[in-house]
Amino acid sequence: MPNARGPSSTQALFTPLTVGLPDGRTLGLTRYGNPAHQAVVFHHGFGSSSLELPPTVALLDRLQLQLLAPDRPGVGVSSVCRPLTFPSFAADVVAALDALGIAGPVATMGWSVGGVHALALAACYPGRVAAVQLLSTCLPLGEPAAYRHLTRTWKFLHWGQIAFPWLNRTTFLWLSRQWARHPDRTIDWFIRLMRSAERAVTAKPGYRELLRDAAVQGFAHHGRGVFDDAQAWCRPPGFAIEAVQAPTTIWHGTGDGVWAPDNIPYLASRIPLARIKLLAGQGHMLYLENWAAILEETRALLGPPCPG
Repeated sequence: MPNARGPSSTQALFTPLTVGLPDGRTLGLTRYGNPAHQAVVFHHGFGSSSLELPPTVALLDRLQLQLLAPDRPGVGVSSVCRPLTFPSFAADVVAALDALGIAGPVATMGWSVGGVHALALAACYPGRVAAVQLLSTCLPLGEPAAYRHLTRTWKFLHWGQIAFPWLNRTTFLWLSRQWARHPDRTIDWFIRLMRSAERAVTAKPGYRELLRDAAVQGFAHHGRGVFDDAQAWCRPPGFAIEAVQAPTTIWHGTGDGVWAPDNIPYLASRIPLARIKLLAGQGHMLYLENWAAILEETRALLGPPCPG
């Protein structure tokens, strides 16, 4: 049964929930908006959590949408799951929707590697997903067809994650301690490492704190969830991108310093009903600056809200 995780000073902006999964694990979610409205499932980025969404209470109310942002296994209060796969987490999300009594079609969206999780949900459960929004999304690193389109940098990172998992586990453990003990210093360090398009957005007051708090939850459980997410990303994905049948919008910036836009036409070519929105000069954090437009587009893809 779903449970709210207690009162919060930010309860007007979002509501933390927990859901018991069929195998006894716990899945943490954050709900933004009115539970009576049509649901949109948001998949957070790598090393982050469900707290990365900007508050837009009035807009969600006007559009009659609620956002359900699940924390992947090992993130926030979500139990660790070994081994994590894209299809296994899609099954967790569907179990959570069932527990929350959401039987009708939903939209799904994902930022960065969360975009691959959004694709997995749409591909594995086409009857449950009516629209997809991919925000600065990546390719599945472990799929041979996609691997051929990766840059040398991403091929090297894939090789390192597979060949030296212990090194990555140690790195994520160290980062989890930095986020827990020195969150402000750590977010400022990451901002300094970013390229200009990402740094200009992330450093803004409000966004900096939002992303800081999301990362602290992202690196819970001693960074185990981040490591397992990376492993899942580097293994064969377990689903076919071509199986996504829902209308899909791919949002990407020409200035993206994390995932260059070169592969986006290739990704779109594999999704039957995909269209691209390429934003000039914007970077990997474009979802923060275009959040209202993204929600408006989601409502348009889902169709008008039901009366009443």
